[in-house]
This record gives sequence, structure tokens and C-alpha cells, in this order.
Amino acid sequence: MRKLIFTLTFGLVLGVGAFAQSLKVDTENAKVEFKVVSEDVKGTLTGMEASIKFDANNLANSKIEGSIPVSTISTGNKTRDGHLQAEEYFYAEKYPSMEFESNQIEKTDNGFVMSGKMAIRGVTKEVRINFTYKEDKFEGKTIIYTNDFDFAVQKKREDSKVLVKFTVPVE
Repeated sequence: MRKLIFTLTFGLVLGVGAFAQSLKVDTENAKVEFKVVSEDVKGTLTGMEASIKFDANNLANSKIEGSIPVSTISTGNKTRDGHLQAEEYFYAEKYPSMEFESNQIEKTDNGFVMSGKMAIRGVTKEVRINFTYKEDKFEGKTIIYTNDFDFAVQKKREDSKVLVKFTVPVE
């Protein structure tokens, strides 16, 4: 009987350890910051919703999915914000949010790198996000190009460069 209880308990512990921890996003404090390099325009997006399953010791079972509403864009200029939500740019009426879904997370010397699909304005591209996870907060950086997502297209791809920073506190 003791052997059976030990086996069941040990199996339960191993089974629980095989699943990544589900984390709840602190939506009120999560944000995405961006800087359009060629225009020197900075701004933020808020209201992120995400499903995060993360285990730094078992990255194969980790997955991060999230979205952020385009309507929350803020550059400090209401006229510009409205223009960015228009059809020429994010087309918020037709594409109300931007989405990301990871397909792989790897450990690096400086933290982690997450590969996945980012969808903006109906166009989905593979991106890589370098991030850290410390003190219940994910912080990440990536570079995207508006030309790749078919909006704010520039003659030179480099002129469509956008630096993106994610800050995602979790509970």
C-alpha cells in the first residue's frame, strides 16, 4: 500500500512539473512602446490581453499568445493617433488588434528569444523577440518594418524600421 501511495504521489509530482505555469497578465500595467526610427515618432499601446504558459526549465511546454487593441495607440498627439488608426496605417476599423503567437522559446546568454507569428493589419510575419523574465515581469525587444506588414510603405525598407519594446507584468 505504501509503495502504491508513493508511486501515485511521485507520478502526480512529475505530472504537475511537466506543465508550464500559467501566468495572468497585469493588463493595467502591460504596455508596448514603439519608435518609428525615420520619423522619430514614439508611442505606446495598452490593454494587452495574453495567455502565458511559461516554465524557464521546460521551454518546450511554454507558449505565449497575446493581442493588443489598435484603439489604444497614443503618441501624445490626438490628431496623429487618429491618423494612425485610419485605413492608410493600422486600419483599426477592419483590424482592431495586433496579435502574436509564439511557436518556439529558447534560452540565450542574456535571457530568452521567442519566435512566432505577429499579425498586423491582416498580414502575418515571423518575428523574433528577445526577452527577459525577472521579478514577475517580461521585458522584450524586437524590430519590425512597416513595409513587411504593407502599411506606411517606404521606398527603402530601412526607413520603415520600428523599434518595439514590451513590458508585461504578470501575477
